[in-house]
Amino acid sequence: MATRPLLNAKDASIHELSESETRDILFPHQLEELTQIAIDIGGSLAKVVWFSKATETDEFGGRMNFEKFETQNIDQLIGFLKQVIERIGIPKQKLLIKATGGGAIKYYDKIRAELGVAVDREDEMECLITGLNFLVRQVPNEVFTYDERRNDAPLVYEEPPKELFPYLLVNIGSGVSILKVTSFETYERISGTSLGGGTLWGLLSLLTNANSFDEMLELSKDGNNANVDMLVGDIYGGDYPKIGLKATTIASSFGKVFKASKEDRKKFKEQDISRSLLYLVSNNIGQIAYLNAQAHGIQRIYFSGFFIRGHPVTMNTLNYAINFWSKGKIKALFLRHEGYLGAFGAFLRFTHKRRLSFTENFSVAQKIGGLNLGAVGALDVLPRTNIAFPLLKDKLGYNPDTVDLSSDSKLQYYWIDLLDNNLKDLVQLLLTWQENSANRAAAFETIFRDHLQRLRKEPNAYGRLSIRSLLDLREQCLREMGFNDVFEQIKKNENQVAYAQYNNLISQLDSTPEFERIRHLTDNILAGNMYDWGSRPLAQMLMNGELAFQTARDKVAHPAKFDGLDALRERLMVQAAYKKAVIFVDNSGADIILGIMPFARYLISKGTTVVLAANTRPSINDVTCYELDGILEELSKSDPVILGSLQKLKLKVIGTGSASPCLDFRHVNEELAAECSDADFVVIEGMGRAIHTNFFVKFSVDCLKIAVFKNPQVAEELGAAMYDGMRIFEQA
Repeated sequence: MATRPLLNAKDASIHELSESETRDILFPHQLEELTQIAIDIGGSLAKVVWFSKATETDEFGGRMNFEKFETQNIDQLIGFLKQVIERIGIPKQKLLIKATGGGAIKYYDKIRAELGVAVDREDEMECLITGLNFLVRQVPNEVFTYDERRNDAPLVYEEPPKELFPYLLVNIGSGVSILKVTSFETYERISGTSLGGGTLWGLLSLLTNANSFDEMLELSKDGNNANVDMLVGDIYGGDYPKIGLKATTIASSFGKVFKASKEDRKKFKEQDISRSLLYLVSNNIGQIAYLNAQAHGIQRIYFSGFFIRGHPVTMNTLNYAINFWSKGKIKALFLRHEGYLGAFGAFLRFTHKRRLSFTENFSVAQKIGGLNLGAVGALDVLPRTNIAFPLLKDKLGYNPDTVDLSSDSKLQYYWIDLLDNNLKDLVQLLLTWQENSANRAAAFETIFRDHLQRLRKEPNAYGRLSIRSLLDLREQCLREMGFNDVFEQIKKNENQVAYAQYNNLISQLDSTPEFERIRHLTDNILAGNMYDWGSRPLAQMLMNGELAFQTARDKVAHPAKFDGLDALRERLMVQAAYKKAVIFVDNSGADIILGIMPFARYLISKGTTVVLAANTRPSINDVTCYELDGILEELSKSDPVILGSLQKLKLKVIGTGSASPCLDFRHVNEELAAECSDADFVVIEGMGRAIHTNFFVKFSVDCLKIAVFKNPQVAEELGAAMYDGMRIFEQA
């Protein structure tokens, strides 16, 4: 009997470029023709998670995809699975479906018979916990709280907890199960209630004309429960402060219906009935959850299940109940992937190798429900495992983003409008530089603009909004439309121009006294950093051929508040040489060849080993690690210092694991992290890496942050002006 191949989950990651609102996961080392499917069939909804082999086989092994169906339409689910299997195009004997939920038992024979593939059933609760444990730890902005008392920012994303266990998982489907989880493998069902989603859907089916749960939630959004429920104020004429009850507190759900005449009962609105019933069920669940948390001494309560669906009223009610009964000591925690925990956990049970690194791809984002506040993207597996950078001074408190957009509507609109206004120019570049790209360029423009429109209305739909997340979303949408390296030819052209100037520049620098040489070296880095196609004013100058290297140098100002040249010079000239420096590089062309490489060459001449950390995948005109290998090979032909340092391994290139114009030190290539563990000097170059992100970050070793302010909003925010240079030297 042939052995069915297992999923190679090594280095898996979450991809952020799909139109569904769930995230997909890429598995880079999955080389076999294999697709695995997991389904979670509940009493009301069936969720599907499946693996598809990626087309970019040199970079990604595959993607995790997500879909949902109403369980009563089981034939639609089976028809969809047939399409997935057909698209895969491999023998059915190599396929395996993992099934969980009550429907995995009820429809087991039907699924096997109609699909003709193997089906393995998995325990529902174990799958829920497996899915939650993974997502909470691995997916950025997975967990959030929701409280409408926060007015402008009711949705707030939570950082991953320092200690995951213990916690309560309150899974709300047709009924409710409450699980106490104390480790990755240990849990118990400690409580539950039959008053769950099925109760709400069933009663609203009797009392309203709504035909689906989404319609029922839509009704509740416009309802006023005070028209149906008896409130404390109806009994006491106001608050009851002695026992801490406000006038708006519900004293009796549907209490006003009983006293109404038969004729008046017909006047109750469906919206008000829906709102009242939603409060009734949610308050009941919230109180039961709190009482169990109190009884077991647990401070974290996660709510999951398709009953929630990211619906604001539902989440706010659950949060209110937990906050009220715990007197504000416990939060109600929600997950963006809350409806897919079981299916995702079942998928992960294909293999015990769960060390996956994901990037969430929102280019094809989807929502679980029409009123859902959060979206989920596809999860793409990264080429290599990513871990936290070892030289961060405070790994747990690290926040990469310099400017917080999540709660500032003015800044949100500024950055969304900026990207929208720049979109036309970017599309024109695509048409100019990429042959036969008209349809793809139009599709990119439509998709990215649609995302921007959504983010105007729901700024935190894809997680905590930041400049980094917006720039990453643009790159994801480009790649999803097949524009994997838009600036490829431009980078080659700019490299050729820089090569022609390199030897003469090196000759001048080598003949300059060290005191002045350090200033020239860092001035050249700043000049090179002006070659930035991500900055609209500079892109126009570059397009018109108006930015010569000397012109770039002359445009950069050096305000004292951002200039640590004297301290840097003293450290480099007076104290012992650094043992190992890691330089996070930025752009191709003059930036890397005339800016960074002479500086790296200087450090090498002092006896320092230099590690150049470059993007693993393309992003605007940033240099990649593969391109940088070629650049060093070219420079070594005429520069014996570069040649010798490469041969002696005093100069190395390692990919960061990133495809972003920014830099998130929570997720760097494991190989790079290992190589840098003994480094004593960190250099971060470029506006995206040193200004948009990491401006405030501290390291356990000396650090140089060097970049040019090329955006007026960020410059003003940080007290700078356009084209001010920044060379901040921070000693540990």
